[in-house]
Amino acid sequence: MTSLQRAIQGLILFSTLLGVVFLLQARFVLPPDVFYFVASGWALFVVDSALTFVRPALSYYLGAVLAAAALFETLSQPAHFALVTSGNLLASVTIILGSIAEGLLVIFAGYYIVVSRRKKDPWAWPGNPES
Repeated sequence: MTSLQRAIQGLILFSTLLGVVFLLQARFVLPPDVFYFVASGWALFVVDSALTFVRPALSYYLGAVLAAAALFETLSQPAHFALVTSGNLLASVTIILGSIAEGLLVIFAGYYIVVSRRKKDPWAWPGNPES
């Protein structure tokens, strides 16, 4: 396993663990139906964490999609920005660390997916002397 793969695996596991902290905070703030929807998204991160040990390549695809969805949802909500500026330290740290982890996961997993596909299919890339 390369260092990039370990970084991706670590970010997936970190996101899952940080999700526990987020769910404990969100339990008191969100309406029950929204909370259960968010908890089901976290359950997908738990599945992805298990996949990192069994089927890492599949886990990287799922992790990139989940991280992109979580990052989009975080950045698209003005309430999250208001929460960060409100001075609530634990909520701010959770949102900031989660956003950083999701952004890095999207970048690293995307890079790994492109590079691994490039190694399997070299003829499709420009500059290849065989093409």
